[in-house]
Amino acid sequence: MAMHKSFFGLPVATLQELQTDFTACLKAIAIAGASYSIAGRSFTRANLAEVAQTIKELQAAIDNASGNRVSRYTPTFPTQRP
Repeated sequence: MAMHKSFFGLPVATLQELQTDFTACLKAIAIAGASYSIAGRSFTRANLAEVAQTIKELQAAIDNASGNRVSRYTPTFPTQRP
């Protein structure tokens, strides 16, 4: 799943509150098998991947707002041997 960055630009406090809500949602669904509602939207076991992705996106937005940027590098190795 691609990162949408739809949460970037929101205040850190709002992002952290949303992250807490979605984490509670994930726990309720995964552990108890219950449905969970956030802001009038219901989530069920079928939405586990979506909820987990949303938590990742919120963490990325929190890191970005806090000045913590994660860079990913792919190493390249020489293909010829000496």
